[in-house]
Amino acid sequence: MFSKRRCLQLLPVVLLLASSCVSYREQKLREFQVAPLFGMVYDYEQKPCQAAAILVDGEQRAQTDINGRFVIGDLSRGEHRIGVRKPGFEDLEVSVQFLNRDQILYLRVISLRQLLEQAENALGKKRLAETVALLARAERIDAGDPVELYLKALYLLETGAAREAAEVLESLVGSGHREAILYLSLADIYEHRLRDAPRAASFLRAYLELQNDPEVQARLEALTAGE
Repeated sequence: MFSKRRCLQLLPVVLLLASSCVSYREQKLREFQVAPLFGMVYDYEQKPCQAAAILVDGEQRAQTDINGRFVIGDLSRGEHRIGVRKPGFEDLEVSVQFLNRDQILYLRVISLRQLLEQAENALGKKRLAETVALLARAERIDAGDPVELYLKALYLLETGAAREAAEVLESLVGSGHREAILYLSLADIYEHRLRDAPRAASFLRAYLELQNDPEVQARLEALTAGE
């Protein structure tokens, strides 16, 4: 049997061997020309992003599965530009140094809905510079999105551009959107910001065609009492 003294004498040798094994493993992981790169794409709610195209140096090389996972096969060692593309999401492109075989790449993308939620939150807190930056990003994903346009109109109101806000909302109505909130918002702008009672009354009437609202009915009657 080994004595305690003998074990203590062997301990440095054992540690050296273990250290050598770890160093050898790390060396093998780093010594390669091509290898697969594994990764995962998820959104700002930590949910996997399915069916997203994965680009390597501008060329599509993979697509995420139902769990947001992907594999780029035979990727050369070194630096690459990795991109993510999916309709309804903001494009993402990052620079990646692929230097280790067991490297896993985690990428986070943001959807149009999530951008608009952030913009709405920023607007509610009067962070106008942040709001306009978020809306610009949302517009690049879908320039005609009705929620983005409605938030843009609210932003314009906050900056004192009432007529421009009305034009944005009227463009939504003109493109076929018939939500009651659009008519009520336009009535508010024309009555209180632009001082155009007849125009405000027309939008109140349009609102009442969609909503049975006694308060708005009374407001319309008061607004048109002098006609």
